[in-house]
Amino acid sequence: MSEIRSIKRRRTKVESRINESETIRLMTIDDAWEYFITAKLGEGIRKRTHDDYSNTWRYLNEWLMEKGYEVKHVSDITPTMCRDYIKYLAYDAPRFKGHIYIHNDQGVGLSSATINMRIRSLKVAFNFWKREKMIRESPMDNVRIQKVDVDKIESFTDEQIEAMLGACDQRKYVGFRDYVFQICLLDTGMRMNELLSLEMESIDIKSRSIHLSAEFNKNRRYRVIPISPITLKLLYELADENKAHFPEQKKIFLSCYGEPVKDTQMNKRLKHYGDMTGVGKEIRSTAHTYRHTFARNYILNGGDPYTLMRILGHSSLNMTRRYIQMTDSDVIKQHNNFSPVSKIRTKLR
Repeated sequence: MSEIRSIKRRRTKVESRINESETIRLMTIDDAWEYFITAKLGEGIRKRTHDDYSNTWRYLNEWLMEKGYEVKHVSDITPTMCRDYIKYLAYDAPRFKGHIYIHNDQGVGLSSATINMRIRSLKVAFNFWKREKMIRESPMDNVRIQKVDVDKIESFTDEQIEAMLGACDQRKYVGFRDYVFQICLLDTGMRMNELLSLEMESIDIKSRSIHLSAEFNKNRRYRVIPISPITLKLLYELADENKAHFPEQKKIFLSCYGEPVKDTQMNKRLKHYGDMTGVGKEIRSTAHTYRHTFARNYILNGGDPYTLMRILGHSSLNMTRRYIQMTDSDVIKQHNNFSPVSKIRTKLR
């Protein structure tokens, strides 16, 4: 009788167990936050990202205090607290709380986009503290990003653009500045902060283009943005006005006191023109609406999406696609112009 041969069996996989006795660095929530933000500043985050992190953490702390949670150390924050906070944001948080221009009677429940921004910020912070041995596990580990509906983002019509531009009193410095600002938005599709950071040194008169350094670009990539002759002329005209009144300033878009204009100020100005003309009742009168308007008209006028992606400063066509949202009348018009049936019928005739 033959012997039974031995078989090498696989070793069963043993799940790694958390060592509950592993010590963690007890740190108060304030000290933990300072430690986190110092590390992020060392990584070179931008001011906007720093502000987003700071605001997110401040909002969470205010909510914890309002709810009466006794949280001394960052390790005291539990997954239940985090889930309750996200639920509060979705259903009970006042919209535009603390906004200097918008009243707090806008209802409750924040948008999914706003909630997701806070979820991402909290995940970054708690994951950092986990790596630094300040907490054993992140309480945000099982909190998922909310699903966001892809809403239709509208663009200005030609009539609305003419109304907004016509409302600028070009006899005054501020009115002329606002006129040039809107023309630049319409001609370039630049972001608000990119345009406000513009200096004359960034403009190449020979190639009629703006050379935007990585420092001011959202995705930290240098890019070249073409401009039309009329836009170039207006920018130089505004620069001449600046030299006459504020010769020490390098920025192009300045306040009437000679200080660089902030995004909050310019947003307020655009809203003012929207309210003055009635356009604001039909569509958001913002720089971002101008950005979508540029993208839509660029494609309708025969531009290709790859070039548009470069101009807008997107890293993928998927993002650019969100900016190219045609109206029903646009689709019908394009179909009438380019339908294969129209071409065949012409030949048959």
